[in-house]
Amino acid sequence: MNTVESEPEEHPISPPEAQPGGESLGTIVRELLDRERLAVFGFALVIEFVIFFGSMLVPMSPSQQQAVLNQANTLIGATKNQSAIVIFSVIVLNNARVALMDMVPAAGAALFLGSIYVTGQAVQAEALAAHLPGVLVGALLFLFPFALLEFSAYAIGVASGTMLIVAWQKRRLGREIRVFALELVAVIGCVLLAGAMETVGEVAPLAGLALWLPMVGVVLMLALTARDVRR
Repeated sequence: MNTVESEPEEHPISPPEAQPGGESLGTIVRELLDRERLAVFGFALVIEFVIFFGSMLVPMSPSQQQAVLNQANTLIGATKNQSAIVIFSVIVLNNARVALMDMVPAAGAALFLGSIYVTGQAVQAEALAAHLPGVLVGALLFLFPFALLEFSAYAIGVASGTMLIVAWQKRRLGREIRVFALELVAVIGCVLLAGAMETVGEVAPLAGLALWLPMVGVVLMLALTARDVRR
């Protein structure tokens, strides 16, 4: 009697299970890099530049200039003729206080606008005291990479607070909190790195300018990483 051999059943091979922790982190990073969030960050960064340079075009009376100079000199005096560690500590503590307060929903946005305006006025007062145009002195600050990094920290901060409000309106606040935690790490990282770069610039200006080389490399690396994550 002829027997027909039956073909063995093929069982589909299931893909290996993704590790919950890695999958969760990847999801959070993708949400951190979504277009809506990046658009808010970009808008905040543009607003920073507009207010910063725009505030330098606002006329100042001699009494206003002196009052702003006195406030600015308080911070400058805390770092003058000090060691690199002291300079770094003063810069980081001041910038971290502002950046972290920027992350507070709604109130942080108001502080963000006010602090940038005051910073621009301080630069203008220092420039007028040296008989230089405020806009020129402000532009010269961006020859050093720390200035752009500080602006980025503030923009990330206010964008994170804004996205908390958006998430609350869309009833996904719980998921947004995880992204907010990652943004907090990014803000602190930017503030620390900017503080280190500014300290180097205070101690050795030419070395501060040369820091653009590693910063460009880091930016390119982050851009490539972000592209791979979003795929």
